[in-house]
Amino acid sequence: MNEYVLSIATLIAIYAILSVSLSLLVGHTGIFSMAHAALFGVGAYTYAVLTVQFGWAPGPALVVALLLAALAGAVMAVPSLRVSGDYFLVASFALQVVAGSVFENWTSVTGGTGGIPGIERPAMGPLDFGDSGAFLGLAVVVALLVAAVSLWLVRSPYGRMLHVVRDDEVVAATLGKPVRFAKVSVTVLAGAFAGLAGVLYAQYLLYLSPGTFEVATSVSIITMVVLGGMTSVVGAVIGAAVIVLIPQGLRQLDIASSAAGPLEQVFFGLLLILLMFVRPQGLLGGSRRRPTRSTDAVGDAAEGKAVHAA
Repeated sequence: MNEYVLSIATLIAIYAILSVSLSLLVGHTGIFSMAHAALFGVGAYTYAVLTVQFGWAPGPALVVALLLAALAGAVMAVPSLRVSGDYFLVASFALQVVAGSVFENWTSVTGGTGGIPGIERPAMGPLDFGDSGAFLGLAVVVALLVAAVSLWLVRSPYGRMLHVVRDDEVVAATLGKPVRFAKVSVTVLAGAFAGLAGVLYAQYLLYLSPGTFEVATSVSIITMVVLGGMTSVVGAVIGAAVIVLIPQGLRQLDIASSAAGPLEQVFFGLLLILLMFVRPQGLLGGSRRRPTRSTDAVGDAAEGKAVHAA
């Protein structure tokens, strides 16, 4: 397998983690966030700074990166406790802009537009992930673990609680569901997963620059989730694969590099619009109707209580 194919496959695995983690927020909890690239960046930059500038070992740097990304997720959850819908979308967009500005302008830590070079891939005993094939294996294993944990969560009583909160917070609160805990915990978990993807991305690229963690990246991740199906873990993985492969196809066309980036964003935007009209549930999303203060939400909640009691 040549280096190009290995590189694309590794990117698909990393973005699959991002897509699955965002689907926990958007599809299963109803928190539509525009700041996922910021959480992605927190994990990547934390790992890069600790290993390159402070000489930390990969293991401890990974733990701190996950903790800080989870903490950033908790910070992002704060607005969701007071506002929702369009208001939270604006708040998360503001958080993304602030994070992007920090990545670009805090030059003493992040290196600014010059970025952070010299990142090394880890080694675990006889396993040296410096080889592209071995690192692809690591990325795929991590992506599968994240997908498996997410699938288990959304099918558990915890996942059913998230669904009740998504469908109607008033009904959820009336039934005694811990709405605040649900929102904070799922955002923390999504932040940790996004931070894990950031660590893998830093190890994969061996160099970080702020351009990777801008609003455009958040839009791309949202497109992955919507394309695959907002409530489907497998769909989120497929959506990531499609969105990663599309730019590679565009690069095969005779298009100037200065126009390729904007063209990709236009294409993603048109794809989102088309999906909203043709198949709003995504490729693998079910046809489940979203209840609006109806007895459907109560039924889901009751089912969750019964399973929890069992």
